[in-house]
Formats: sequence, C-alpha cells, structure tokens
Amino acid sequence: MERTATEGGREPPVRSRTVPLLAAYWSFGQFWGVWVILVLEFQRHHSLTDSHLGLLYSLLSMAAIVTMLAGAPRLQRLSLRSSVPLSLASLAIAALALAFGPTSLLVVTFVLVGIGNGLIDVYVNVAATREERRTRRPVLQWLHASYALGGVTGAAAAGTLRTVGLDHRLGLAASGVALLLTAWWNLRRGPHEPAAEGATSVLSVSAFRRSPALWIPALTVLFCFLVEGSMDIWSGLYLREELGASPAAAGAAFVAFAGSLFIGRLFAAKALFGLGPRRTIVIAGIGGGIGGTIAVVAQTTPVVAGAFLLMGFAMSAAGPAGFSLVEETSEDPNAIAAVATIGYTGFVWSPPLLGWIADTIDLRAAMAVIVLATVGITATGLFARGKAKT
Repeated sequence: MERTATEGGREPPVRSRTVPLLAAYWSFGQFWGVWVILVLEFQRHHSLTDSHLGLLYSLLSMAAIVTMLAGAPRLQRLSLRSSVPLSLASLAIAALALAFGPTSLLVVTFVLVGIGNGLIDVYVNVAATREERRTRRPVLQWLHASYALGGVTGAAAAGTLRTVGLDHRLGLAASGVALLLTAWWNLRRGPHEPAAEGATSVLSVSAFRRSPALWIPALTVLFCFLVEGSMDIWSGLYLREELGASPAAAGAAFVAFAGSLFIGRLFAAKALFGLGPRRTIVIAGIGGGIGGTIAVVAQTTPVVAGAFLLMGFAMSAAGPAGFSLVEETSEDPNAIAAVATIGYTGFVWSPPLLGWIADTIDLRAAMAVIVLATVGITATGLFARGKAKT
C-alpha cells in the first residue's frame, strides 16, 4: 500500500488512515442515534418541557456555529492527528456529562455538545477531504454513509437497552465511550499535516458574493441537512409521545430511516452519474416529500416506519447531488466550503425551531416542517441552472 512522508515522519498506509475516519463519523452518528431514542427518558429525568428542550438546542446551535466560524480556525496549526481526536473527545466528554451531569449544569452540557459537533463537522470532514484527494476514492461519501450506519447501531442499541429495562444514562455513557475509542484510534493513525486549509475554508462564505448562483446548491444542502437534523432530534419523541410507540418500536422505525440512508449513500454516486444532479435533487425531494407526508398523517408506528424507509432512500442522494451541483455552478475555489458552511447550519438551527412548534402546537406539526423542507429541495432542483463562470 502506498505511503507518503510528511514532516512528522512516515505516514501510515492509506487504508489505516481512512478507516479510523469512518469509525469517527460512525461514533458521531451513533451518539445521535442513541440520543434520538433516549431523549424522552432524558427529558423526563430532568423534568424538561419541549420548549425548554428547544432552548437548550438553541444554545447547542449557537455554540456549534460559533465554533465552526470562529473557534475551529484557532486550531488550524494543529495537525489533523491532534484536531480530529480533540473534536471527538470534546463530544465524548459532553456525552458523559449528558449521562451523569446534574440538571443545574444542563446549559453548560449543551454548550459542550455544540462545541463537539462544530469541531467534528469541520475537522473530520477536512481530514476526509484530504484523503479523498490523496486516494481519488469517494471518502466523503463513505464518511457520511458511516454516520448513517452509526444512527442505525445507536438507535438499535438504545431501543434494546430500554426494552430490557436498563437506565438510559448507560446508553448515553456508552456513546461517549465509543467517541473516546475512535478519538484514540485517530490519535494513533491520523495524518501529521496541519488543518489550516480546512480551518480557513469555514470562513469562505464570500464565495456567495462572487457567485450568487451558489445559493441554489447551498439551499439544497441546507434543506437536506434540516431534514436529517430534524429526524435525529425529534423523530423519536414523535413516535413515542404522539404515537405511543415503545422504545424498541421507535428504535426500529428510526433504524428504517438511518439504514436506508446508509444503503442509499453507498450507491448515491451511481444515481448521480445516471441522472445528473438536477434530476436527482428533484426526484429526491419528491420522494422525501411523499415519505414525510405519510409519516405526518399516519396513525400507526409500522406505517411511519415504512414512510421513514422511503424518506431515507430518497434523501440519501440529495445531499451528494447538491454538492455535485456546486461544480456545475461555480469555479470559485471556495465554493464547496461556502456551501457546506450554509448547509451545516440546517443541522444546528432546525432543532430549536421544531421545539418551539412542538410546544406551541404539537409534535405532528413539528414533523410537518420536514415536508416543507423536501418541497424546498424539489424547488432548488427545478431552479438550478447551468454552469456559470466566475
């Protein structure tokens, strides 16, 4: 296997660099897969209303955005062998705080979760981008598929844990341990090169001024991540509170979504090559909208699980298609980074919005926001235009 030398010494083989990164994003997805099933127990344990939980998500969101735009660049001189493990370890500490921290420190705990999410979103993706360029393999596609796989294993494990009557805090703590293990793995096998390129790229939103047409793919990615972020946070509560599903049934329904998302992303590139990004975005938006509508109007958990399955398959190709559309829209060297920055905000500001809607109306109305997001995805595909030179 090919090796490359760096200032820090001889690098490990390509596979031994890529696999730890995939494991890192798997543990990231596992954390959220566990959370989506156990959040109801967490909410009851701390006597939180939906609106109170939404406010905590708002703090998480602000912490993540500030970290991505201002905090992460200050770590740019660190090697990826340091910044990636640091990112994972920060979320691991937050997961352990969620498990065992007192109610009085929830504000601090959710800020820690936001910091961990922001750092992981920057540095693990930076490291994966470097590996993709180095190996000319679809590492980013594998990376985000591994996140979905983590959602599958996390939700399944959390559902099993509650079915056998174990304390929900054990599941949260276990997700933190998984993050620590993958942090240690990346500390041993990560590349020595600094992350300056990735850290500066998160501030490259000036690309929108140079290429306004980039707002179309940016909105595509934003709506995609809004859907995925909403599912990670609120789908478990919707199933358990609105439909009365058991932890195991809710876990199985979320596994249907995350599992189909994982499988779909493994083959998303073939869909893109066969249909092109515009058609893929339109079809994904329509399919996601149909699945979302069924999930909102259905009255039984099995029907919702089937709807989640359809949503996962449909949405799996939408995000990659949005990024592919960037290359047809602009030649700005910072275009991908700018679109990713806008897109990732969908993960961080949608949960508090849905929390407010859930508390003001109900959880079914909050889930209806997902349907509106899929309409937005379809619209961006319809309005996408040809390549514009910059």
